Amino acid sequence: MITDMKCSTTKVSLKSDMFSMVWPVFALDGKSKDALDFEYKGVSIKIVPSVMGRATVKDKEILVYCLSHIMAMKNAGIPPSNTVYFTTYEILKATGRGTSGKEYKLIEKALYRLAGTLITTDYQFNGRKIPESMGLIENFKLFDNHGLNGWQITLPEWLIEVIDDNEVLTLHPDYFLLKNPFERRLYEVCRKRCGKQPKHEIKLDNLKKRIGIRLSIPALKARLIKTKRILDYRLRVESDNLLIFFDSEHGRKQLAAYDIRLISK
Repeated sequence: MITDMKCSTTKVSLKSDMFSMVWPVFALDGKSKDALDFEYKGVSIKIVPSVMGRATVKDKEILVYCLSHIMAMKNAGIPPSNTVYFTTYEILKATGRGTSGKEYKLIEKALYRLAGTLITTDYQFNGRKIPESMGLIENFKLFDNHGLNGWQITLPEWLIEVIDDNEVLTLHPDYFLLKNPFERRLYEVCRKRCGKQPKHEIKLDNLKKRIGIRLSIPALKARLIKTKRILDYRLRVESDNLLIFFDSEHGRKQLAAYDIRLISK
């Protein structure tokens, strides 16, 4: 049984679907107006934006907010809902945005981009293919909650199936504090690829595709060298690879050993 759900201001553990952490579903900025064709190791993805443009990493905050509350609901033993409600003020406060009139308008524009962006892929969700194109949200509408503007959002079936299959990952509590879209995507790739392993290695050309950035490899390398740390991951660039160290006892030991080797060369 699926029931409607009201999001609250209660702090919940932040969650993201794994699909958009692995693949560059969301644009880094609002300038992406063209369709994106992406193929990697037998997986193809086509993302078609609406006239409002392609949904952005910033727009994803809305999905993270909704998924986080739905997972909290599921973990409490309540059947997950595909329809959620929240006031604009609630989501602005939860995601660390301001509460000016401009910010209210940005939420509305984000919802249009989320509803208008369509994805076609042969990626298998827990062994299942989704034959038709899928949206990031099914639909949305404005409602009045005792004088406060709010939104009713219906999530697509594929996202509900992702939740049912536990194809989600917990994000760092400070995820919303990463204001730079590149840093958010970099963190998501680190979270999915490295997780809680002490160390993980990814080639820069693969990382570039996963993030969905147009920088050249030398420019990407220079940016990563300056970044060095993203939340609970420490970063080092070696040749054409990014080394990711998780901020745990074992991860810190491996990072220290790596840095000592560099110094001793």
